[in-house]
Amino acid sequence: MSKEFLDREFKTILLHYKNKVIEIRTNVVRLNRVNLEKYLSENVSLRLKSDAKIVNESAVMCNGEKIEGLVINASGWKGDAKWVKAIEYLTEPIDSEAIEVFFDDRNKAGFSWIVPLPYGTLIGAMGYKNPENFIPEINKKIIEKHGGGIPRPKPTYVRRGIGDVLGLIKIFTGGGIFSISEILPSIKKIVYEGDENEHREKFKKLSKEIRKQHNILSLTEKVWSLALKFGFTVFNGKTIYANEEFDLHSLFVRRSLTPISH
Repeated sequence: MSKEFLDREFKTILLHYKNKVIEIRTNVVRLNRVNLEKYLSENVSLRLKSDAKIVNESAVMCNGEKIEGLVINASGWKGDAKWVKAIEYLTEPIDSEAIEVFFDDRNKAGFSWIVPLPYGTLIGAMGYKNPENFIPEINKKIIEKHGGGIPRPKPTYVRRGIGDVLGLIKIFTGGGIFSISEILPSIKKIVYEGDENEHREKFKKLSKEIRKQHNILSLTEKVWSLALKFGFTVFNGKTIYANEEFDLHSLFVRRSLTPISH
């Protein structure tokens, strides 16, 4: 990925609950998807049609025009799901090197965040009800505001599908980029070789992880306050090292419940 599309690299994520703090040491970057998608739209042959509909695996309809060819389905999630609301502000910059995440007993299965970037600061929250009540206060001028709904679905296979249409969305954080990056090579194989076997196998692997995350969150929701108190009491003041686990949340939970190096 070209550096012009990367906002910032982060090594530290601080998790907060009341007066307790857990440090996560990792290596992640913040991707500027707006700039990336603008670049892609300017450098590919593109016809934007809001009413485009998939007819079958080899055709779409746009304004009454039938366009034939190999259809890769990236149309978004269509099935049943539990939905969370998310709201985020871009404010003036702050002087910080770490992402900060905040948990609250009242925000069941949700969280809030502060992400410092070179050109501003992202502050936001997500949850089932009234996420705006949990947005952190940093006393900076608000520049932009955005938000929307995020599904927490169970994965469903779609031929030649990529992105949210497959339901391969990280259940707790709502992230979908990790599954897109994992499954993209198999889409390339479909386009150039007509072979969908790798795509199915990759989906099965990712689906297994997402379903584990779904089960873990469903259980945690039932004992939300107790889970927060237990986790932050056990790990308060400690450092957890997470690389692969950053995306594989079920692996992170399993390793955290076993003896680790601090």
